[in-house]
Amino acid sequence: MAATEREPPSSIEASNANRPQMFHRISDNAIDESSDADSDFVKLQKTISKERREARESPQARLQRAFPFTFHPNIRPLSKSDYESCIALENAAFPDPAHRATPEKASSPWPNMGHLGVFCTVVPEKAKNWTIETLDTAKPVETDRPNGAKSVLVAHIVSTRCAGDTITDKDMDYPKDWRTRRGRSADVGHQEGGRTVAMHSLAVAPKLHGCGIGQMIVKAYLQQLKNAGLADRVALICQDYLVSYYERLGFKCIGKSPAEFGGGGWHDMVSHDP
Repeated sequence: MAATEREPPSSIEASNANRPQMFHRISDNAIDESSDADSDFVKLQKTISKERREARESPQARLQRAFPFTFHPNIRPLSKSDYESCIALENAAFPDPAHRATPEKASSPWPNMGHLGVFCTVVPEKAKNWTIETLDTAKPVETDRPNGAKSVLVAHIVSTRCAGDTITDKDMDYPKDWRTRRGRSADVGHQEGGRTVAMHSLAVAPKLHGCGIGQMIVKAYLQQLKNAGLADRVALICQDYLVSYYERLGFKCIGKSPAEFGGGGWHDMVSHDP
């Protein structure tokens, strides 16, 4: 027998030698990590699912689903020609009629304190079966434009000046005899000498909620006011569920508002960085 050879192992030793080492003896102080591996896998799957869900619900994803065409926002001051679109947007954005700007109020010549609108260009051929509440009232981008493109209002801000630091019912009102006042000042509505901008309406088409358009127009509006240097603060009133939204945009909640406009239940919000 050659020196490199040895006697065959016993049946038990042979069996152990060929058995896969999937488990360890407790006496070796080893731990079966299969349960930990399963737990890590579950965590990984949950993380992946969460990331996918967040991606689907991101403003960018919502925007892509809302528009069948590329959305190029155009932020510009509102004009008299946008009146009908503003009314259509108010009606769509505010379920409670008492919270809307009425046609009479909207048509009164409130001095323009930067009334702002977000518009998008819609080419009928590329937007078949696409609808939004302001589409029917939209005006052509240019007269006789070959593709018939329209400038469609999707969000707006309407505001005036007021004398106090927060908004009152008088600030939310307007002079009923505005047609005959001929520029004479009134004790309600816009106050030309006020250093507070009263934001009366932030309206976004319901189809575009969660797409970041409201945040876009508020930031643009505040920057516009800051550049102009015409005000010390911006004030608004909002319902409970919107307090945290405006806080994220830089507004501070002062407390419950005494204003009874639209049934009351408002909170005073103020931004000192207009």
